[in-house]
Amino acid sequence: MSDSLTASATLRWEGYLGRIEGSSGALSVATATQSELGGPGGKSNPEELFSAALANCFTSTLTSMARSREIPLGQIETRVATRLAWGGGEGHHLSDAELHTRVVSPAPEADVRALIADAEAECPVCQAISAGMALRVTAEVVAS
Repeated sequence: MSDSLTASATLRWEGYLGRIEGSSGALSVATATQSELGGPGGKSNPEELFSAALANCFTSTLTSMARSREIPLGQIETRVATRLAWGGGEGHHLSDAELHTRVVSPAPEADVRALIADAEAECPVCQAISAGMALRVTAEVVAS
């Protein structure tokens, strides 16, 4: 088993609209600049995609840890709201995110709450948010 996993996505954009495609072939999402930022809205946006990534990563971490600890879980619903803020002399930025999970389980509540806390600590997206993940940006400019 490899000691790392790489996931990737490509966004093709023109004007106010784009489409993001994941390397797995399972992700294909239309995106648009939000109406609040002068675009047409009505399609996905970075904050929604970020919220989806956080919800998915947290829930995947939670269920993986539950399996390894043999804690039975039923249905799980994880909701994430991510806020894009601007004004006051600051450019737009992700200011905060709120994650709420609802877990159905026959296990003792204390065990499930401990599992949730541990999943927050171990979830790679939660870690990236709290620690400030390293980012490298490269660019290619093509004359038109």
